[in-house]
Amino acid sequence: MSEYRAPWAVERRGPRRTSAPLHALQGVALISGVPYLVSLLPGARVDAGFDVLLDGWCQQVFLLCIVGLGLLRGVRHRADRVAWLVFAGGLACYLAGNVAYYLQLPAIAYPGWQDLGWVLLYPAAHAALMLMLRARVPSAGAGLWLDGLVAGLTAAAFAAAFALGAALQAVEGSAAAVVVSLAYPVADLVLLAMVAAAVTVIGRSAGGAWWWLAGGVALFVVVDTVYAAQIAAGTYVDGGPVDLGWALAFLCFGLAASCRPAPGPSRRSEGVGVLAVPGLCALAALGLLAHGYATGGDLLAGWLALAAVAGALARTALTFREVQALADSRRQARTDELTGLVNRRGVYQRLEEADRQLQAGDGLAVLLVDLDRFKEINDSLGHAAGDAVLRQVGPRLTANLRSGDLLARLGGDEFVVMAPDLDVERAQELADRLRRVLQQPFRAGASELSVDASIGIAVGPVHSVSAEELLQMADLAMYVAKRRRVGVAVYDEARDGEGRHRLELAQQLREGIARGELVLHYQPKLGLDSDRVVGVEALARWAHPQRGLLYPDAFIDVAESSGLMGDLTLAVLDGALAQCRAWRDDGQVLSMAVNVSPSNLVDDRFPEEVDERLAAHGLPASALVLEVTESLLMEDRERAVSVLGRLRAAGVGIAIDDYGTGYSSLAYLAELPVTELKLDRSFVGSMTDSPRNSAIVTSTLQLSRALGLVLVAEGAEDQATVDALVELGCDQVQGYHLSRPLPADGVLPWLAGRRVESVQVGN
Repeated sequence: MSEYRAPWAVERRGPRRTSAPLHALQGVALISGVPYLVSLLPGARVDAGFDVLLDGWCQQVFLLCIVGLGLLRGVRHRADRVAWLVFAGGLACYLAGNVAYYLQLPAIAYPGWQDLGWVLLYPAAHAALMLMLRARVPSAGAGLWLDGLVAGLTAAAFAAAFALGAALQAVEGSAAAVVVSLAYPVADLVLLAMVAAAVTVIGRSAGGAWWWLAGGVALFVVVDTVYAAQIAAGTYVDGGPVDLGWALAFLCFGLAASCRPAPGPSRRSEGVGVLAVPGLCALAALGLLAHGYATGGDLLAGWLALAAVAGALARTALTFREVQALADSRRQARTDELTGLVNRRGVYQRLEEADRQLQAGDGLAVLLVDLDRFKEINDSLGHAAGDAVLRQVGPRLTANLRSGDLLARLGGDEFVVMAPDLDVERAQELADRLRRVLQQPFRAGASELSVDASIGIAVGPVHSVSAEELLQMADLAMYVAKRRRVGVAVYDEARDGEGRHRLELAQQLREGIARGELVLHYQPKLGLDSDRVVGVEALARWAHPQRGLLYPDAFIDVAESSGLMGDLTLAVLDGALAQCRAWRDDGQVLSMAVNVSPSNLVDDRFPEEVDERLAAHGLPASALVLEVTESLLMEDRERAVSVLGRLRAAGVGIAIDDYGTGYSSLAYLAELPVTELKLDRSFVGSMTDSPRNSAIVTSTLQLSRALGLVLVAEGAEDQATVDALVELGCDQVQGYHLSRPLPADGVLPWLAGRRVESVQVGN
């Protein structure tokens, strides 16, 4: 078996191979960047202006390392690869602009090649943020994009009002100078709006890389804004606080490139919280409009603020529509489509509210109403007539209920009434009234149809303080009313308690399967021709939290009646195959037999589920034998033949369990893809004392040989039986004389001990 590797171990391989270049770039960036950053702190430089070592060499090496980190980030990780490569290209253009700027000192042409390099960073940063945003919010709706638009417009409005507007107004000179001068503040406005919108749309948990990148871009824009204001005022100098801001922005870019990718899409707040961002932005934009009106502020800022307010209004309208649609959707999810009554989902939601009322001491009557002879209407007149009857049930019952009572359709022809503050006597009176109105003829087309009703009653807190238990009790009482044909029955613990406990046990079993409370024991099967254990049969036990270890006879009937056998079988199958794999890893090759339920035999997906579990545990199909009882084969023979045929075609063994006790038929033996017959213990255990049973064992062995099947004799309880089976030439034996069912950790020690002292297989 190949060694198992956890997903995270595979994921880490790629980055580990490239850790050396990453650490080298980080080290060089640290060595060159720290002196440059420290020199930009206020008061650190004696003389303001250009410094060859710091501004010329340290800064450019630092920027070169940041470019390298961005490229390496794109190469190392698939997540956001294109975005990082694009952004690294923009950083490279900015670095080229820097180099061009310093090569021209002291006579710098404006505009010049340096401006082309610097300006190209903006579209690259915008494109990178957009690509990352789309990766984190793959299915953003109109409301999400409106949130981003409002936030972006608000940020742009404030920037235009307090800094960039002045820079725009100060633009002058040649056409080229005007274009370049306008490019910076306009690009800053667009990029700032983009960052604000992205922060709003992306929500939280986007990952450290995204936040460092967005923070660096935002810082870059703010510093550009300050730079524009200083240029307009003529106060900018090299090596000052503005250069420090740019350097810190690039430091953020380097930190972003060094972060691991985020594990997945981000999550945003839901409900009323979605209006927080557009609401706050709208208030800020209105405040800005008021300030501009009072002071004669910037025209561009005013238009941007007005657009932000309009966007916020559109977002609010859209939110109200979404809330209304959500309310309609939830109402429909709780409403029965045919009758317009509350459906099963709505009932169980109401049960939670009823629990609180019961625990507070309030009374509650639950009436379960089942229509009698309704199936006859569907069978004789069709479902259209049945639907017409069901649509008339609601209005009739509602007319006899109070405004605070709940009427719901559970499904089919079952309805439930939940009536607060009724005792047992008044609940019986209500049930009698409801039954009388249902006995009146229903009209379906030109026909008048008569039905009756069986009603079960449970009243809290008399019978239970749990609303869900009251519903179960009413259901049990309804079956009593239907079986005894009395019309109305009240829950009686002495009469219905066993049924109630079966319901409770079924629920506990459902939860126990989900929690992994099933425990498997394994009974060995001995090959008599080789005196070697060839396989085991997996037998289920339930480690009940209160009752201890339960054997199958305590819960199999409950599982079958409550529809849990399918889930139980799959849980046993999964655990048995996992144990089979573990034994094979220890060098012990054993076949694994698992019993199959009726629900599996009629499930067309069961062969695929078996194949998936075999593949998951790395086992060949030949390692598994599925045991089927004869009675199961007769329930839906055609579908069972199809399902078992597909399993056998895949290589899984098929055994007929308890052979001879059910509908033994040569016809199905010829038709089914059977590989084993397991002769029932009632014949094997008494074969040494009963000539008839001995003859049955002999004839069954001859039949299995003629059909090419393996015969497994169950119930070998003593050495005399084993000897008789050996003399007949039986293939395999299973029974207490060989071994009782063993827990998983007892099988290998038992096998080791058996090699020293084995069961005798002949004289």
